[in-house]
Amino acid sequence: MANTTHSDSSGTKTRRNRGPRIAKPRLRFGKGSPEDGYLGQFFGAHFAELYLIFRVGFAIMTLMHGLQKTFLLWGFPADQDLDPAVDIAGIVELIAAFLIGFGILTRIAAGAMMVVAALAFFLIHLERGLWPHYWDAHHGFDTLHHGGEVVILHFLCAWVIGILGSGKWGLERRLTGKELL
Repeated sequence: MANTTHSDSSGTKTRRNRGPRIAKPRLRFGKGSPEDGYLGQFFGAHFAELYLIFRVGFAIMTLMHGLQKTFLLWGFPADQDLDPAVDIAGIVELIAAFLIGFGILTRIAAGAMMVVAALAFFLIHLERGLWPHYWDAHHGFDTLHHGGEVVILHFLCAWVIGILGSGKWGLERRLTGKELL
C-alpha cells in the first residue's frame, strides 16, 4: 500500500492510503444489520443460536430414523425384506445423530449422513420412480409409497451442516477452541 500526501484547498496536508479495494462480504452471520430488515436483524444477530436449534433438530430426526431401523420400531419395515445395508445405515444414523447433536466431528458425521441418504435414495427409493411425488389415479399425489422426499431433505440438511460445521455451540469447539476437522 502506498501512502500519498494531498493538500486540500486550505493548504492542509492530509494523508490517504491508496491500496486495493476489498469487497465487503455479503454473508454477515451474526451481525443483524439494519439494512437486512427486522427479520434479517433478528436472524443475523441470533444466527449461532438458531443454527444450534437446526443442528440439534436434525440430530433428533436422524436419531429417530436410526432407532427405527436398528430396533425395527414404529412399523418398520413396511412390508419389505430388509437388506443388511439397512442395519448399517441405522447404526451410522445413530452415531451421526450423537456426533452432530453434540457438535463433535460434525463435518465427518454430516458427510456420513450424506452418503447414507444418497445410497438410500438410489438403492431403495429410486426403484419407485425418480420423483418422490407421483400421481396415482386413486389417491392423487402419492408420497407415502415413495419416501424419497425425506431422504432428499436429510441429504440437504446434512450438506448444510457439513458446510457450516458445529458452529459456535459445538462441544468440540468448546473443549478444544476449534473444530478439529
